[in-house]
Amino acid sequence: MARSLLVVLFAVLLSACGSGGPVKRIFPPEARLQEIRLAEAGDRMQLRVQSFSTVPSEVQAYDFVLEIAGVEAARFEGDASTQLLPQAAEIIELPLALDAAAIARARQSLAAGTALRYRLHGTITVEPAGRAYPIDYSSALSPVPGLDGVLR
Repeated sequence: MARSLLVVLFAVLLSACGSGGPVKRIFPPEARLQEIRLAEAGDRMQLRVQSFSTVPSEVQAYDFVLEIAGVEAARFEGDASTQLLPQAAEIIELPLALDAAAIARARQSLAAGTALRYRLHGTITVEPAGRAYPIDYSSALSPVPGLDGVLR
């Protein structure tokens, strides 16, 4: 009797372990600047979007303000339609229209070899959640030796 009860208990526990598969979790992404490139052909930036979710997702839209040294330097928004793998990062390259003061500050940073402080804030909309997540990230970009006009 005890043996059959033990077999039944073992079977129940074994069946509970096999059901459901991996847990699907959706977490807010993180967005930050990867690079600013100042060039004659036009300024560009790379936005790095990090997924912490356990399922694939898609960046549908973004709406950000970029501040450089505490002053609003640019606003950008758009539809990215960029796929994010689970727990991975993707780079989105965007044109960047900095105001004159921000360009001067970036060039000064490049010439002096010093870091350029920035803050990126706004929202990013990601599927499958379908909601706009707030983003507020502050950091600094430094000049890249050997690459003129590049801050990373």
